[in-house]
Amino acid sequence: MHKYAFALLVLFLCSCKKEETNISEESKPKNNPESMSILNKVANAYGFEKWEKVEEVNFSFVVNPGENERVRQWRWRPKLNEITLFDKGDEITYNKMNVDEGYVDTDKAFVNDSFWLLFPFHLVWDEIDYSYEEEAVTPIGGSEASKLTVNYPKEGGYTPGDKYIVYLDEDLHILEWSYHPRGQKEAALVNTFEDLSQFNGIYVNLVHRNPSNGFQLVFRDVSFN
Repeated sequence: MHKYAFALLVLFLCSCKKEETNISEESKPKNNPESMSILNKVANAYGFEKWEKVEEVNFSFVVNPGENERVRQWRWRPKLNEITLFDKGDEITYNKMNVDEGYVDTDKAFVNDSFWLLFPFHLVWDEIDYSYEEEAVTPIGGSEASKLTVNYPKEGGYTPGDKYIVYLDEDLHILEWSYHPRGQKEAALVNTFEDLSQFNGIYVNLVHRNPSNGFQLVFRDVSFN
């Protein structure tokens, strides 16, 4: 396996967030711009208001696309809390609200992969602390941006205390982010958010990469129905 692909798979499983919220019961987003936090505004910039109508999500999480790629394919029915993994001919289905010991590894993979897919929505779904700065520069592209720093609680979840520094354009779409496991000062991963695409009103960045180290992650077969 390509050395970056191996590192990615390990890192991704270490950067999971445990979702405690029953997403099917999420309240509707606030529509009054004056009352919205930056978290709501970013989520809405990615089509969060369409989420309540979603019955099924399908996507493939692809590490190191190409000859040595690794793929996990998912079907998620959020209103039923039903998740299915299709991997190398195997099919594993479990309920998100009742993850027993035999499904923990599968759930970690799902939480990780879906976190990458819908990170802007997690700004609303998850319990986080945050700060926001209107002037910053992206670490890879050197572009002007605003900066949203997201801190997860020090207890609970698969990897408590993680921090993400998120760089936003003027439309509040993500340009890049850096990942700081357990809040450490140095970033363990820095990457872009590219190829912003729309699926029934929900927006997803399909490509994530860092040209300096060969990091690349893509999504395929994405649908929201």
